[in-house]
Amino acid sequence: MFEDEITITLSKPVIIGKGENAITYEEIKLREPTAGEMEKAARADTSIGSAITLIGLVASIPRSSVEKFSKRDLVAANKFLEGFTGAGQSEEAGQS
Repeated sequence: MFEDEITITLSKPVIIGKGENAITYEEIKLREPTAGEMEKAARADTSIGSAITLIGLVASIPRSSVEKFSKRDLVAANKFLEGFTGAGQSEEAGQS
């Protein structure tokens, strides 16, 4: 059994924009994804693209922000979400 929600402190804050309008993400809050979010993420061309899309949707942050995550942060977020999506999602797709 796994947690329904998690807060991940980013190893390196992500800053979008400049000056007074800049937005800094130091942590993200993830929850169980909805079916619609999973469907949108599945439309990506690659597994990494799918992970980036899903993280952005679930955390309610722009995809461009997730694209700036370190590998370590991307892996941590994706590992949490795989518990809901079934880590075998790509395997199942390959079996079709």
